[in-house]
Amino acid sequence: MVFWRILTFTTLLAVTACEKRIGPEVPVRLTMQIDSKQGDCSYLGPRKCLQIREHDNERWSFMYEGIEGFTYESGYRYTVEVWRQTLPIDGIADALPYRYALIRVINKVKQ
Repeated sequence: MVFWRILTFTTLLAVTACEKRIGPEVPVRLTMQIDSKQGDCSYLGPRKCLQIREHDNERWSFMYEGIEGFTYESGYRYTVEVWRQTLPIDGIADALPYRYALIRVINKVKQ
């Protein structure tokens, strides 16, 4: 009887230790550029989105999420440092994968 209790306890402990946690990951620090004009995009309907890239030689891509703590002003190109956190999807088909939060504006140049 004691053997079966110990075996059951050890099995439960092993399963719990190996369980994959589904949740937000540790934020990553990124530096990115934000273009001086927003682009026409479509996420839950037509709207304007920031255009971003991480390196000068990359094409601009749309940012659907926005950046917490950042106020965009048209006509300025920005270089910003942000935290990017991967969010759990939780089975929602159109959930956004990231949350961005501003650390600092490195550069703001009139275009």
